[in-house]
Amino acid sequence: MDVRKLHSSFRLVRIGNCLVASATSLAGSWAAGSSLSRDKPWLLAVSAFLIAAFGNIYNDICDLPADRVNRPDRVLVTGALDMTTALRLAGWCLALGLMIAAYAYVDALIIAVTVASVLFVYDRDLKSKPLVGNASVAAVCAATVAYGALCGPGWNRQVSVLMVCAFSLTLVRELYKDIQDVEGDHAMGARTFPILYGERRSAQLALLPLAFTVYYVLYRIFSSTPDWSGAYIAGIVLTAGLAWTAFHSLHTHGSRAWGRRSGEVKLWIILGVVWVLLWRIRS
Repeated sequence: MDVRKLHSSFRLVRIGNCLVASATSLAGSWAAGSSLSRDKPWLLAVSAFLIAAFGNIYNDICDLPADRVNRPDRVLVTGALDMTTALRLAGWCLALGLMIAAYAYVDALIIAVTVASVLFVYDRDLKSKPLVGNASVAAVCAATVAYGALCGPGWNRQVSVLMVCAFSLTLVRELYKDIQDVEGDHAMGARTFPILYGERRSAQLALLPLAFTVYYVLYRIFSSTPDWSGAYIAGIVLTAGLAWTAFHSLHTHGSRAWGRRSGEVKLWIILGVVWVLLWRIRS
């Protein structure tokens, strides 16, 4: 494989998103009390990376007609990689991800197979269904936390908080991405929430999980003794960022602007992971 094809393969798997999935799995392991000096958390992180890569590749394969409108720079649209290569790469990522999961834990294999199945069904059928597809992706992100938490001695409060934040904020981001992709999704005949009910109602609906996350973060902050440690500062910054995004979402119009809102939520997801881990250090 030449350098250009290798670069296109990295773009196809969306390395950034895969690294976030891997980091979320590691965060779940650490939040559950596992030491990152062990090999199992890293094995599950690699497995999460590969399964996310499979999901991203298969998503691009299924979304090719919409991407010709929404994402004309995607590698399958430009022809930088052909469909056969993409299918082979997706197959290898899935097979290796499941093999590593099976090597780590039997329970990890069960979660990995479930997540891969949800991603497959999502790309084939669920993406075009209002809210069902959004909730499916959010559930997969929450499951990634549980995936990593298998390495720990038991479930705890930090794992639960991390899962709730991952689900809520991913649901918001998926709604924003659907608003951003209305033109291409409409051309595919999809029936996403923004297509059925419009941009404004979709933005208003996204306020519910945003408000819930803000409440959850504030409750976690004020239920403990303030000490202005890194956890408190990160929580305050996260709350302010979520409020800022919520306010501006009601005045956002156009695909590019919604892309910025989606990028902001991705940043808050990463900060949320950092916030929970700081709580783990503090406790």
